[in-house]
Order: sequence, then structure tokens, then C-alpha cells
Amino acid sequence: HWQRMREKALKEETACWTDKEMLELTLQYIYTRGDVNEIASRLLAKFKTFSKVLDANVSDLASVKGVGRSTAEKIALLPKIANFYNVSCARTHKIVINCTQDCINLARAYLSNLEHERLYMFCLNKNLEVTNDYVLGEGQESLVKTSVEEIMLKVAQSKSSAIIFAHNHPSGKITPSFADNNFTKKITQVLCLYGVRVLDHVIIGANNLYYSYQNYGDIQAYKNDVKH
Repeated sequence: HWQRMREKALKEETACWTDKEMLELTLQYIYTRGDVNEIASRLLAKFKTFSKVLDANVSDLASVKGVGRSTAEKIALLPKIANFYNVSCARTHKIVINCTQDCINLARAYLSNLEHERLYMFCLNKNLEVTNDYVLGEGQESLVKTSVEEIMLKVAQSKSSAIIFAHNHPSGKITPSFADNNFTKKITQVLCLYGVRVLDHVIIGANNLYYSYQNYGDIQAYKNDVKH
């Protein structure tokens, strides 16, 4: 059965697979022996979908009969592996930013499948090619704790002409917080004074939802305040 599933996955697109089929295939790499059908059924009965199984915390996963702590930890690590794959792919190819949608796609590539908040800064050259990416902070206080001095040092070292900021809201909501707005306004205006453009600050939420400061006109408004 396992061999048939692997051959099927290699020969066809898996997007049309059911959550049960994909979960069984995934569990085969964790359980080297035995039938994973019943365990997959129990996991889906508790968490409903494949993605919610992978997003569940270790304690909740371990509470499912037949899973256990060790297996729960392996399942919980899968989204981290998927995120690293996305980031690795993005770093492998030259990324040129031509529009706001490119900023959003870049943010999604780096911030998908993360269970905690992370703040990225992307540095671009004069041709708007992404040359560097930096993690400025982790956790809900990352924007508050990030200093302007730290950002300016990285901008100077990378000789950047433009910057993109991106972070995620693991809660799923994309509405900017007071800290989000305060950080974006402050850093956009400081960089503007030094001739460095902030192209966007993108917030990634659940279900492909996002908030783009550029789309809502906030970036330009902050720059106009500096000119006035």
C-alpha cells in the first residue's frame, strides 16, 4: 500500500488528493512500520484538515491515540521544514520587484507555515533586485524592540536603494496593530530622509490573506508627511 501511494504521488499532481491521502503519505515518513490509516483518521477527526494537523501544537498532537510525544514533535517540525524550503527557493533565484504583488509574493514565500511572528527586512539594489534578507525579530514584540539604528546599519552595509518589510500574524488576522503602524511610519520617514525608499510593508495572515501598506496608500502618506 505504501509503495502504491508513493508511486501515485510521483506520477501525478497531488493537489486533487484528499486530506486523508496526503496525511497517510506524510505519516509514512514518520512511521516506518504498521498501518497509518487509523492514526490518520484519528488526527483528522480531531483537527479536521491536513493543514490543521501540521499546525497543531505538540501537546494536542500527542493526546491523539497512537501518536505519542516523539511522533508529535516530528509532525510539528514539518511546517518548519516547508518554510525553509520556500525560503531556500526564494534565495536561489534572482528576485526583481516590479509591482506591489511582487512584494506580497516575496513575503508569502518567507512567512508561510510559521507558527510564531517573524519580522523580515529585504534589501534591494538600484535595479530593485533583492540582494539581502534579514530577520529583525521574532515574537509579538519584534517590531517594538527593533531599533532604527540596527536597521540603518544593515541598510548601509548592504548599500540598499530600497527596502521591503514583511511580518506575519499567526492569529490569522491581518489588521495592523498600533505597533505595526508606528514602526512602519517611523522607519519609512527615517529612510526617506536618507534617500532610501520603503516599497512596502506586508502583513501575512491566514488563508492567503494579507495587508499591504502600499496598497492602502500608507507608505506614500508617510513620505508626504516628511516633505511637508
